[in-house]
Amino acid sequence: MTDLRPGRLTAAAKKFLMWDPNPALFGITIPCPVPVSMGLEQAQHLINALMDNHESLRSRYSYGMEATCLIEPASGGEIDTARIDVRTVDIENLDHNLLPQLMEEETAKSNLRLDPPSGKLVTAALLTRSTDVNILLLTIHHIAIDGVAMWVMWDDVATYVRQWEAGETIALAPEQTTGSDWAAFLDEYALTRAADVDYWVGASDSEPNIETRPAAPESAFLDGVIEGAVAERLLDELPTALDCSYTRILLVALGLAIEDVTGVARPVQVQKHGRYSRLRPGTDLGRTVAWLSDDYPWLVRPVAGSHSDRMRDAIATYPENPEDFTLLFWHHPESWSRLIEFNFPKFYFNFLGDVGVWIPGAHSREQARLTVFDLSMFLGASQNDGVRRVHYSVHSPTGGIGIDRVKEIVAQWLSIIGTVEVA
Repeated sequence: MTDLRPGRLTAAAKKFLMWDPNPALFGITIPCPVPVSMGLEQAQHLINALMDNHESLRSRYSYGMEATCLIEPASGGEIDTARIDVRTVDIENLDHNLLPQLMEEETAKSNLRLDPPSGKLVTAALLTRSTDVNILLLTIHHIAIDGVAMWVMWDDVATYVRQWEAGETIALAPEQTTGSDWAAFLDEYALTRAADVDYWVGASDSEPNIETRPAAPESAFLDGVIEGAVAERLLDELPTALDCSYTRILLVALGLAIEDVTGVARPVQVQKHGRYSRLRPGTDLGRTVAWLSDDYPWLVRPVAGSHSDRMRDAIATYPENPEDFTLLFWHHPESWSRLIEFNFPKFYFNFLGDVGVWIPGAHSREQARLTVFDLSMFLGASQNDGVRRVHYSVHSPTGGIGIDRVKEIVAQWLSIIGTVEVA
């Protein structure tokens, strides 16, 4: 197509497209309830509206060290069935107990139909029946959305359905800043950032880079929930006493637990969602659909004393501008030569936000891609029926640290959260 225009890649997109060994297969599936009256044609129009509203969903991405992004124009309402890939699955007579398995199978099929180089970033399966609701399993390649953009998609689907049922003109709230626009700003902004590369080099892992792993120990998964009195303490008491967010407390407690169990302070690779609108006052990233995540290494200082003393020190000395690492690594060419040799941490922490209904197994499977980490942890919060919970999903790959060490670190992490003195 001659009307493709070049876009700019965010740091997360660059990292993924350059380094991931299997970039084609990485979909995020969002189960969306839609009316039973919504059939195949209307589902196609819904997805087309999403793609028209967000340029990341109608872009083409190449792989490798010269990865690029090309943005297609909006469709003008015309359905291109080669790209608007929706299939229907009749679940009228399906045993409801088999629905989760069917959703998992259809999600796997949708993932296989993604093709970022051709611009096929969205696929879907419409599960149909005559009562209750249909279910639109919306699968979007991760290169186009992240954990925050996922909820923008959810909101857009809900808005479309509401307007469609009411017979109104479809009018989805637009993006104020696109992912490509934000990436272009960061490329320029990084050149003016007088960050200290030596600081980040000093946060390198003490263990050697992993090239190969032995066959043992076996891959390990551990899913759990923080709830009840410990959750109330984590969400209310500790943030007030320590003057920081509960997500920071979760991270710091993990850093302390790793040090306790391994006997040495080990850095943690922290995954954030990259929406630092404060870097350009007036920027609205609230509806930006792109992979804006960034990550940086955080190394707890080895400090003598109680868990309370160590936690307070870690909070007080936490880097003020952690996004500097991503800016220097991916948006500042002059820093590349030093940071390309960086010895990345083997522990990983990713708080996904308020996730609503948590499906632990799904998040564990997502982590199976993170083979460079001895231990990776995904977390999210939910509130159902007035009960607040923090869910966590932990993975260690084959050749990692094994289930026994995973359990030991997680147990110490939970113990610190539940018992650290803050008076």
